[in-house]
Parts: sequence; C-alpha cells; structure tokens
Amino acid sequence: MRKTLTTTLFAAGLATLGLGHANAAEEIRYSIWANPGEAQYEGALEFKRVVEEESNGRYNVTIYGGEQLGTPRELFTQLALGITQISASGDPGIKDIEYLAIPFLMKDLKNYNAVLETDFGAEWNKKLIDEREIRLLGFMPRNPRQISANVEINSIDDLKGLKLRAPERDYYVESLSALGANPTPMAFAEVYTGLQAGVVDGQENPIETIYAAKFYEVQKSIAMVDYIKKPAYVMIGNGFWEGLNAEDQALLKRANDASNAVIEKMLPEQTKKMIADMEAAGIVFTHPDIAPFIEATQSVRDELGTKMWGEEVYKKVAEIGQKDLD
Repeated sequence: MRKTLTTTLFAAGLATLGLGHANAAEEIRYSIWANPGEAQYEGALEFKRVVEEESNGRYNVTIYGGEQLGTPRELFTQLALGITQISASGDPGIKDIEYLAIPFLMKDLKNYNAVLETDFGAEWNKKLIDEREIRLLGFMPRNPRQISANVEINSIDDLKGLKLRAPERDYYVESLSALGANPTPMAFAEVYTGLQAGVVDGQENPIETIYAAKFYEVQKSIAMVDYIKKPAYVMIGNGFWEGLNAEDQALLKRANDASNAVIEKMLPEQTKKMIADMEAAGIVFTHPDIAPFIEATQSVRDELGTKMWGEEVYKKVAEIGQKDLD
C-alpha cells in the first residue's frame, strides 16, 4: 500500500511539474543550503549548465539556494514524492553514512567516495533507498570544521573546561568532551547570541559557516585543527532516478563531478579571503599541533565506529579512510 501511494504521489508530482511526457524541457528542482556567490552554490550552477547543455535542452535545472524549499528533513519528503529532484545539505538521511564524519576518520573526499564504493557502502545506499526512497548521488566539498573561542587555543590544553556549542549529535558532543572541552548542545540559530552573552565560550564549524554567520564578531580566535572533515551530501529522489535512462543517469553523475571541480577550484581562494577579512576584524588564527587531538579522540572513533557498523566494517572503514588516495 505504501509503495502504491508513493508511486501515485510521485506521478502526481511529475504531472504538476510538467515532467515526463511533454516535449517541453523537464524541470529538475535542485535545493541547496548555500547562497549565490558561495563556492557550493556556484558548483550547483555548473551542474545546471552541464545538464542543460549536454541534454540539448531536454532538462531545465532550477537552483533554489538558502534552503528556501525547506530543511534537509523536509526535502527528504519532497525528494521521495518527486516534488523536488535533488538536494544538497549536511544530512545524508541515515547514520551509516553520516558517521563517516567521526573525528579524524576520513582524510579527504576521495576517501568518502572509496568507502561508498565498497560492498557495505552499496548496502548503505540500498538502505537509504528502502527506508526513505532517496539515494546518494555524490558528495560535495566543504571546508573542515575548526574551533573558535573567546580565548586563544594554541594547544589541546587550552580547550580544558571551555564551554563549546555542539550540534546535537553524539559524535560532536563526545569528540569535544574527549578534547577536554565542555560541549553544550545548542540550536544553530541561538549560537551568535549565545557567544555574545557568554552562555558558551566558543563553537565549531567550517570557516565559511563561521564567516557567513559572523561568529568572528563575538570571538577572539579560531584554531585550525581540521578535526572533522564532513562534506555535504547530494541526494536524489529514487523514483526520479529510476525513471531516467542510463545515459541521463550518467549525465547527472558527470554534472555532479563538474560541480565538485568548480567548488574545489573556488573554495580555497574564497577561504583565503574569508580568513583575511576575519584577521582584519581582529581574529587570531592559531595552528595547534593536531597529534594530541587525534590521540584524544581515538576512543570516540573506536566506540562510535564499532557501535555504528560493527568491529569488522569499522576496521575496514578506518583503513580506507586513512589511505593516501591523491
């Protein structure tokens, strides 16, 4: 019954959007958290260009930035029903994939891809399809997560007792606790005022998020520790995907690769400018020795990785995650 209802709603979504049978260009709605000018948004525009040009206009891709179509969880429903076709966000839909972001587990985006190319990676994508009727199209580059604070962090010892805002996920909370900090879960919308009022001493996020949210206005330093390397996840509705022929499926994969190439080119230059702007505003950037950070979070990796995937798969994930794939 559930599959029949979903199929009916998916068909209705296609009809509403003018997809499927008409000779007019089929619309692909693409939702992303980033805004115009940001590297990831410009990458989405490259996705649009490649799909439209290489399909000779059979597809029309519309980019919706700033999460204007809804939160990641709301987008999962839209993807499953065929109302929206593609979404890029920080939520992959299932913990099996999300937990690859355990601290210092993955060296690079290439390592993420290598994990998903394994048999158990394929099982995770199947689980995603079975449970949510969406699938992972690919990863999208983001900067590693750094730690900002109202004091300078020159070593792991400087984190001791600091109240650091943490997203409400166990791997963030347990990681910051293992580093000696006092993690304080808090909604993202409350972070700026929390920092300003001294409710928390600091927070952790990629440089582009710290910059966009203006956290540097209420902080003194940013420690470049790369403690979590977490990409964004490009998700696609499985009903939409299965309705494509093999050539068009390959086209979307090529377009996603082209999107990532643009981001990988733009992001370093944008990051340099953001760092320069924040330094000009008085932020001190520090570069602590990360070896103690890696050592302190080993128990978090072992415990959460084994709990999530089982000991055998965790060991394989950890091995792949630390391979030099350049």
